[in-house]
Amino acid sequence: MMPLMTLVRLKLRTMVRRPVLLVFCLISPVLMSMLAGSTLERNDLSVVRGAYVDLAENEASGDLIRLLASSRLRWKALTEEEASRAVATGTVDGVVVIPPLYGEMTAPESDRENPFAAVFLPGKNAIASDLVSESFKICALTLSREAILIDDLMALPGGASVSREAMRAGLRESSEVVRERGARLKLDIHGLPSETRTEIVPIPDFAVEILFLSIFSLLSSLMLSDAATQQRMRSIRGGFARDYLSSLLAMTIAGAIQLALMAGLTRLLIPGISRPPVYWPVMAVFFLLMLAFGQLVSLIHSEQRFVPGSLILFISALLGGTFIKLPSAAVEKVGQYTPHGWAFASMSGMETTLPTAAAAAIAAGLLVLAYFLQNRSRYLAG
Repeated sequence: MMPLMTLVRLKLRTMVRRPVLLVFCLISPVLMSMLAGSTLERNDLSVVRGAYVDLAENEASGDLIRLLASSRLRWKALTEEEASRAVATGTVDGVVVIPPLYGEMTAPESDRENPFAAVFLPGKNAIASDLVSESFKICALTLSREAILIDDLMALPGGASVSREAMRAGLRESSEVVRERGARLKLDIHGLPSETRTEIVPIPDFAVEILFLSIFSLLSSLMLSDAATQQRMRSIRGGFARDYLSSLLAMTIAGAIQLALMAGLTRLLIPGISRPPVYWPVMAVFFLLMLAFGQLVSLIHSEQRFVPGSLILFISALLGGTFIKLPSAAVEKVGQYTPHGWAFASMSGMETTLPTAAAAAIAAGLLVLAYFLQNRSRYLAG
C-alpha cells in the first residue's frame, strides 16, 4: 500500500508542475458561465418590474390590476407622465396603459371591437419586457373568457332578464362554490425548481463543467501516460499494475478537487445557480468514462495521440450538446450515446437509454480493457 501511495503522490506532483492546465480547467468554466449570462443580477422573475396606468378606473380595470398583482412579477401604479419617463430611464421593464372604457361590454359599438385590449410600452430589456407583456396578456385573457362566458349565459332563455353585473356576480359566486368543493383547473409545469426564485433564462451551467472536466481528464491522462516511466515500472514485479492504478487514483483525486473547486467557485460567484439532484453521481460516472477514454487514447504514440484524442473529444462534446446548444430531440436521438451527451441528458431530465449504474459498469469495463491493452502494447512496453 505504501509504494502505491508514494506513486500517487509523485503523480500528483507531476500534475501540480503544470499550473496552466489547472488554471485553465478551473477558471475558464467559471468565466464562461459568467459570460453566458447566468450572473445577471436580475435573472429572476421576482425582480421583473411591471407598471400600469389605469385610465379606466372601473370594475374591469380593478379586476385586471388584482390579477396582475397576484403574478410573481413586481407591479406598481404610474401616471401617464411617469410611465414614459420610467420606460426611458429603465426603471420599469414595461408599462400597461389601461384605456378608458376598458372591459366595458356596454360601450358604443365603435369601442367594443376588443374591450380588453391595452397599450403596452416595452422596456429596454427585451426578455423582461416580453415577460411583462405576457403576464398582462394572460390576465386579460382571463377577463376576456369570463366576459364571453357571461355573454353565453345571458343568451340562454331567461338570461336577458338578468343584468350583466348580477350575472358576473352570480358566476363568480358559483365558481367559488365549486372551487371550495374541490373543482380545480390544474396545470402541471414540469422542471421548475421548488425554490421561490425562478430564472428568466435557465442556463445549464453543468454543460460548461462537463466540457472542462473532460478536457482536464484527457490532458491529465496523456500527461501521466509516459512510455519511459511505464517501461521502467515493468521491470519491477507488479510495477505496471501499480503504475496504472496509481495514475487512476491520482487523476481521480485531482478530478474530484477540480470539480469541487469549479462547482464551489461557481456557487460562490453565482449564488442563484442551481444544479440537478443527480449532478454528483452523473459527474462521477462521466469522469470515469473520460478516464477510460484517456487511457485508451494513451495507446497511441505520444507524438500522434493529442490530435485524434482532441478530435474525438470535440465530436463527443459537439454531438452531446455541451459545446453548442442542440435541440433536445437531437440529444435524445443521437447525443445521449456519447459520454458528453449522456451526462448532459441525464442532468437535463431527459430519458436516457443507459441508466447511471449501467454507464458506471461500462466505464469500469473500459478501464479494465485499457489496462490489458496497455499491458500488451509494444509501444508502452518498449
